[in-house]
Amino acid sequence: MLAILLGNLSFSAWADMDIIPAGKLYRRSCATCHGKTAEKSAIGKSKVVNQLNSAEIAEALIERKNGKVNGGGNTAKRRLSDEEIKVLSEYLPSLKR
Repeated sequence: MLAILLGNLSFSAWADMDIIPAGKLYRRSCATCHGKTAEKSAIGKSKVVNQLNSAEIAEALIERKNGKVNGGGNTAKRRLSDEEIKVLSEYLPSLKR
């Protein structure tokens, strides 16, 4: 029964519960180009994400989502909700080594 209830929660509901799977979202949407720990420059053109602070990450994601910056990852970024951008921008600096 719990699985059914949890399966029906929207992403924003997960956010409200502080159980946002930021790592899973990153691995699914970003890691192919940016690396397992955000240590790569995607396609040799982007900044190394885990070297940026939360504000820089959020700004970059929003600019790409809105089409202000063109690049290979824009399709993935356009699919991100505002809440997912917030979660990723808070999570990614934690990957810094």
